[in-house]
Amino acid sequence: YKLAVAQRMIGIDANSIVLNDYPEKGSLSKKFLGDSLVWNGAEESVVELIKRYLVQADVIHIHNNISGEVLSFIKEYCSRAHFVYQVHSPLREGPLYWYRHESMGLPFAAFLVVSQYQPRHYLDYQPVPNIILDEPSVFLRKPGEPLKVLYSPSHTRNGRWNAKYSERLEAHIKNLHELNLIELVWPKKPLSPFELMGIRKFSHVSIDEISTGAYHQVSLEGLCAGNVVVNRADYFSKAMLANCATSHNMPPFLFADEATIDSVLINLVNDYELTVKLQKASFDYFRDNLAPKDMAKIYKGIYDALV
Repeated sequence: YKLAVAQRMIGIDANSIVLNDYPEKGSLSKKFLGDSLVWNGAEESVVELIKRYLVQADVIHIHNNISGEVLSFIKEYCSRAHFVYQVHSPLREGPLYWYRHESMGLPFAAFLVVSQYQPRHYLDYQPVPNIILDEPSVFLRKPGEPLKVLYSPSHTRNGRWNAKYSERLEAHIKNLHELNLIELVWPKKPLSPFELMGIRKFSHVSIDEISTGAYHQVSLEGLCAGNVVVNRADYFSKAMLANCATSHNMPPFLFADEATIDSVLINLVNDYELTVKLQKASFDYFRDNLAPKDMAKIYKGIYDALV
């Protein structure tokens, strides 16, 4: 839905359709839909609206996978649209990756992959940016103020590139908090993106995972919120983001791994000026390179080339 919202900012009539939300009994239900239309279980009038959107679309942009029912409808009614396929966030590690579009039977004319770690697995796809809709802000640390650290992992699964869990990281930040060296904010249940961004905007540090060479949505949100962004992003991951942002500069991520996370955080605790310098760098980078309107123009260029 964020892509559709950003496209509307630059005058494109874009709509987001999802097949299913998270289960109603789960803690993630209705937290990530935005203004998307949900197909499965919708009232007939909503289904008719979705059909109208699809039939009239110039471009149909499909993420990850869709059901056979929707495929059948698209093949029957969407004769005028150009098709774009995008890989976003596979849940499994290779060798279980596969090219799902091959089984859909649609005439895809462009193949995209979100520019985090996924381009390593889809070398012939065009990297495109994730989009953060919030206005950039920065809540600079004051002299003598405790270092406020936000840690909000979305899952605990392991894997070479999509791992977000580190037992050692969690032990370190708990210890630093118990020693009153940092003020740790660690939500114990899933929060909506709106709630989490509100907390992030009044934090000084956002910690992404430190297990792989990648970064995730947390890092982009941290830049937007003017946080010091701690992750283990390697050169390739940072270069992909800079390339998508058409920036000559790498994102100002602060590198840490399991062996260095203690010293990295303690260095920030003891160096107020460094914290402020990195916070400003994050804010500046997002403002200058990652504004949603600018990111939407990248997708518009892809659509324009097709239409």
